[in-house]
Amino acid sequence: MTSEKPVVRDFIVPIGSYPHIKETQTISNAVQTLLSFAGDKNGRIRYRGMLVVNENDNLVGRLTLQTILRALDKRMADIPESYEGKGGEYQDLAILWEDSFFSKCSEKRDTLISNCMMPIQHIVKGRDPLLKALSIMLHSNEVVLPVVEDGAVVGVIRLEEIFTAICGVCRLWSISAPTTRAAPKPTSW
Repeated sequence: MTSEKPVVRDFIVPIGSYPHIKETQTISNAVQTLLSFAGDKNGRIRYRGMLVVNENDNLVGRLTLQTILRALDKRMADIPESYEGKGGEYQDLAILWEDSFFSKCSEKRDTLISNCMMPIQHIVKGRDPLLKALSIMLHSNEVVLPVVEDGAVVGVIRLEEIFTAICGVCRLWSISAPTTRAAPKPTSW
């Protein structure tokens, strides 16, 4: 940490290490980009979302796993509260849509990101206090915020980095705790 009190810039994931994509690209491109950031040898996805930029690399939106899946079939997000037949063994209409979903989802691969991205609600600056980013996340239920310096996106701050930083500053684990991201074992009860 380079600042006396924790600030956002000390804990960001740099933009080169976080998925981002042009708004003119497709869902297929977005999926390939997300998968290229696999977190381990088993191919698990490291990030649940990505930033979307325009042709001038200005931030214009974000895309999450949920928005990608929603774009494959809008019915999955718009299931009505009440419908004829509700109350049976399979209460969810998704079961009825399963065949058509899987037979048609590949047709959506060329959907433009600009047609399914979500707007950016909040950003933080690198010099902002870490607790400002935490406050925004807790009040907006977001877990990733873009970090902007001089009008350019330099990275993101994630709840994971804020949590780790706060635990370190507050000394919530022992000095001899493992350096992996696993939770430290309690020393006594």
